[in-house]
Amino acid sequence: MATVSTVQRSAAMLSAIRTPARRVLSPALRAISTRGLTTTTRPRVPALTYKIPTSFSYPSKSVQLQRRQNSNDSNSLRNWGFEEINASLPSESDSPTHKPILVDVREPAELQGTGIIPSAISIPFASQPDAMFLTPDEFETRFGFPKPEPVDGAQMIFYCKAGVRAKAMAQMAVQAGYDPSTVGYYWGSWLDWERNGGKVERWEGDE
Repeated sequence: MATVSTVQRSAAMLSAIRTPARRVLSPALRAISTRGLTTTTRPRVPALTYKIPTSFSYPSKSVQLQRRQNSNDSNSLRNWGFEEINASLPSESDSPTHKPILVDVREPAELQGTGIIPSAISIPFASQPDAMFLTPDEFETRFGFPKPEPVDGAQMIFYCKAGVRAKAMAQMAVQAGYDPSTVGYYWGSWLDWERNGGKVERWEGDE
């Protein structure tokens, strides 16, 4: 005689055979079966907006003119050559105020090894880039000699090893307020001076 539990299992099996299992549809299949084919839409991406400026600010005419003037002055500085500088070196009978002021912008270590052009003063460009912007008192305190000031039509000529630093220092002198007509540079500089057999003076400064 079958037990109660056996009868119950049999009844459960018959019920499963007669009643098919429900199919679980995914949301996508359910949408197709109930609504037909549906199209999917991509999420909307907000459009990029660009605000066109309605006004522009430009430098004043005076500022533009000053910048243009400084640029023109720097580009028109006089480029001195060997013969000109050699002929203008002061002699014992010359007044120093009417001769060019030669400024060697190389570093002290360079001057120790090569010497300088006679009568030149040393104002290193790399280590003292603000030299030409100093007041006369600040300049003399730092360097130990008066700040060069061309007078009576004298010229101030910068030179270095090959000319690049010399031109840069000359342009800075103009920016510092020196009259462009009194500022120049020796593009060939020390290499050209040495190549042409120019006179050399021992430099007595400190490294």
